[in-house]
Amino acid sequence: MSSTFEKKLLEKIGESWEDATPGLCLQAYSKGRKVADLEIGKTYPYYDLASLTKILFTTTALMVLKDEKRFRLSDPVSRWVPWFPETHPARIKDLLTHSAGLTWWFPFYKTLEPKTAKVKTPEEAWDIFQVQLKKKILSDFDKNGFNFPPEKSVYSDLDYFLLGIALESISGTTLYTNWANLRDRLELDGLDFHRGNKPIHGKREYAPTEKDSWRGRTLQGEVHDENTYALKGVAPHAGLFGPIEDVSGYGLMLRSAMRGQGASIFPSHETVRLFTKRSIPRARGDWGLGFVMPSKGSSTAGPNFSMKSVGHTGFTGTSLWYDPDRDLLVTILSNRVVCVIQ
Repeated sequence: MSSTFEKKLLEKIGESWEDATPGLCLQAYSKGRKVADLEIGKTYPYYDLASLTKILFTTTALMVLKDEKRFRLSDPVSRWVPWFPETHPARIKDLLTHSAGLTWWFPFYKTLEPKTAKVKTPEEAWDIFQVQLKKKILSDFDKNGFNFPPEKSVYSDLDYFLLGIALESISGTTLYTNWANLRDRLELDGLDFHRGNKPIHGKREYAPTEKDSWRGRTLQGEVHDENTYALKGVAPHAGLFGPIEDVSGYGLMLRSAMRGQGASIFPSHETVRLFTKRSIPRARGDWGLGFVMPSKGSSTAGPNFSMKSVGHTGFTGTSLWYDPDRDLLVTILSNRVVCVIQ
């Protein structure tokens, strides 16, 4: 493909990308029609999708269960996470909007990995991890009380750890089985976790992320997120790998559902619209339910997406955004962390 749009885009980008990443894949769809499909610099078939996992997997799996009336967004977290304090007012919707008052991140991997290195499956690692997660969260509550509702939403992996536990409780099956069922349902065959931290394809097929001092090697086909690595590759917040075609394919299904044109394999129009509308006051944060919305003045979507846009980004250099006003979908996969550490 060598469209006029692509040529203008390349002229505008110029060489500015070289300071940000060794290379990138970009796809853009206007009104559902592909208008750009570019590979710039050094690219690879598969990328570590990082926090795009949050929407590609956990958020969408919960939308499916919402359609099936298996839970309510207003359910207390304690209903689906048995050890979560019943006196804490947080609801499932508060986890999705990062408004439960939890800390943003914690290096569980430092004490978790020595324990999970001895187990064979992500399921065993997840069981061990939940003991540490419970201890951390309850300790924070004891020290600081319940910071609820917080003045500002705090983007937190811990929110998604709890959503992962809730997903298992609601569905009655494991995290990975939930993912496998969703992947097959949406026909996103190129996306998957690396169970046991073992790449599905040859190592050279994956974009390297960084020379990791903790693991003592360059990460290529190995999940960048340390906590996910300690969980043996499967987590509700990170860990998916895949090609740009499948990420854009997900975005196109999201687009169709938002427009009321979705196929039956994707969550319903009503549920998708609920999850993709602004769900907390702008003064508190820019969130739908699991989906990021643009911030005024500074947004990971850039300055040209409307305030009704939804998407997400990943630390490794991944991004998916859809603007319903312009009917524009843009997917970018890169390995920008390599440049950050050099």
